Amino acid sequence: MKNTIIAAVLLLVIIGLVIANAIITANIADKLYRLTEEQNLRELQKYWEEKYYFLSLTTNAKMLEEAEKALGDMISYKESESEDEYKAAEKRFVNYVDEIATGEKIIFYNIF
Repeated sequence: MKNTIIAAVLLLVIIGLVIANAIITANIADKLYRLTEEQNLRELQKYWEEKYYFLSLTTNAKMLEEAEKALGDMISYKESESEDEYKAAEKRFVNYVDEIATGEKIIFYNIF
């Protein structure tokens, strides 16, 4: 009986951690979207660097690398005043952030 109670408590703790991770990741993604829309690249890069470690704990590393590369492209294109390339890099960055957030959502599909 003790083993069943301990297992149930551990399962609830794990479920709570998964839910907390999904909420935190969604909040990070929302702020990244907002900073991207504002085109505040300095603040966006600073926030990305702050949250990169947390995201790397649960997210696919390739997805993070691609998002970081797109962010670097956004910054360099903005500095060189290449508006079309900047918009393309911005779209790539937003798509990667969307995939990161979707990968951490609590949906039945993500369980399997």
